[in-house]
Amino acid sequence: MGILRGIIFILILAASIGFAVHNDQAVSLRYYFGLESLPLPLFLWAFLFFFVGLILSSIVAFFSRIGMQARIRQLKKNIVDLEKRRNELKSTLSM
Repeated sequence: MGILRGIIFILILAASIGFAVHNDQAVSLRYYFGLESLPLPLFLWAFLFFFVGLILSSIVAFFSRIGMQARIRQLKKNIVDLEKRRNELKSTLSM
């Protein structure tokens, strides 16, 4: 598994370097209301937005995981309560 992961990493790294070499022209992004960004190479803009997307998706996944863990705790508590109730009902029926 480690060798496969290393090969995939090298392929992605080579593709990224190739992208950077072929897209080194300075580009300035135009926004609404006549605003323009600093002229940076195209590959830097692509990598910047890739990493911003990676960070934002990680934040969303983190909060989603926190919500799921809270839901799991609540469901485990419900299970314990239901098992207690079941045991109480069993004991009352056996009398």
